[in-house]
Amino acid sequence: MRDFPLERESIQQIFSNLRDGVLVVDLDLHIIYINESTKAIGLRTETDIGKSLFTVFPNLKKEYSSIVKVLSTGKPIINQSLSFITYRGERKTTLTSTYPMYKDGVLVGVFEVFQDISAIEELSKKMVKLQKKHQSSSPIQESQSSSVFSEETILGQSEEIQEIKQKIPILAKTKSPIFIYGETGTGKELIVQAIHAASTNQKAPFVAQNCAAIPEALLEGILFGTTKGGFTGAEDRPGLFELAHTGTLFLDEINSMPASLQAKLLRVIQEGKVRRIGGQKEFSIQVRIVAATNIHPEVIVQSGELRSDLYYRLNVIYLEVPTLRNRKEDIPELVNYYVDHYNKEFQKSIVGVDIETMNFFMNYEWPGNIRELRNLIERAMNLGVEASIHLKDIEPHTLLSFHQKAPVSFQTHENQKLRDAIRNLEIKMVKEALEQSAGNVSKAARQLDIPQQTLNNKIKKFGLRSFIYQIKMNTQ
Repeated sequence: MRDFPLERESIQQIFSNLRDGVLVVDLDLHIIYINESTKAIGLRTETDIGKSLFTVFPNLKKEYSSIVKVLSTGKPIINQSLSFITYRGERKTTLTSTYPMYKDGVLVGVFEVFQDISAIEELSKKMVKLQKKHQSSSPIQESQSSSVFSEETILGQSEEIQEIKQKIPILAKTKSPIFIYGETGTGKELIVQAIHAASTNQKAPFVAQNCAAIPEALLEGILFGTTKGGFTGAEDRPGLFELAHTGTLFLDEINSMPASLQAKLLRVIQEGKVRRIGGQKEFSIQVRIVAATNIHPEVIVQSGELRSDLYYRLNVIYLEVPTLRNRKEDIPELVNYYVDHYNKEFQKSIVGVDIETMNFFMNYEWPGNIRELRNLIERAMNLGVEASIHLKDIEPHTLLSFHQKAPVSFQTHENQKLRDAIRNLEIKMVKEALEQSAGNVSKAARQLDIPQQTLNNKIKKFGLRSFIYQIKMNTQ
């Protein structure tokens, strides 16, 4: 083994405290350093230092070795997914970056930094298998599955949610891409499932993938599929585009997709063809793509998180899902639904929530939206021992975002803008009229001397539906 120009103590000082695994080899491909984190893939400092790379990894082929490639080119390889079998016979998958090491401008070795993502890789394989299994379901199962989701399963009578429900059968008749914006927990996937179930292709596959849930290096293989021999450890495996053929592919948090994959996605949409990683054959696909984000599209396009050309291609149909805090009049219906749901699941007979708890729900801001409401109901159904749910069963003190809505007041400040002052005065007058009319919108409109439709528009604009509900609750 050649003398390595860098002091071993210097290398150890740099790498020993990293949680990622680190492996360093010299020009002869002998391992000269590994840190403690490499134990995750079966390496041992006391036995493996000084050995040839191909002794420690006997199944590794030179043509697939990123270390050999970096030694020959002198260029780094960043965030590559590698699958291999260790000399102990264990199959491992790592997310690996390989870098050349120079001294005085001369290449002296290579080091790799990697994370063991074997568990995530195994999970992704299971996900693809489940998608394939779902795709080959019997007609009876498909029919039952598709009937579960419809516009009727989207709960709520608020104007905002009714508008979306009315659009579902219309959107189901087309195959154009859809772009959806909605905060986390607002029910974006439920809306997509309802659109798919109402379409003529309701028995075709519905495939959903959260782009933020899979590491970048694995996401490409999950979406486009892989070809055996395309890279180390690759297998012949279809991607989600192939699995969703003739159906719907829902890509949530699309802004988490790396720019390189966004470019490939754009080509797939434009050409209607997909090529597996490492393969030459192109597969024609007919897939309706629905993309979603929990950050406003204007923000992610301006920041560069989402390519503008991809956004314009996907944004043929645009849907914005309202937050729960802007449709609080739907909360009682949602609460009753989830109480009934968990009564059946837990074999209980709780009749609902008391007034104190409902008042809390109506005043809470719901940063987690419907998902948070459902979780709180489930919590209360587990803890509750009385006929109805009480506030103590919710445990509001555990909510990180628990705070009461600050009342809107009209104050004059020297630096206050005129439009803000007018808005605050308008909200104050509308609230006062609604309070004096006990929540009767028609009476409040007459008191304000404006058309009822105009007042309804202002109530929607200022998010006062929940305020009306509170008034009616307090006057009962």
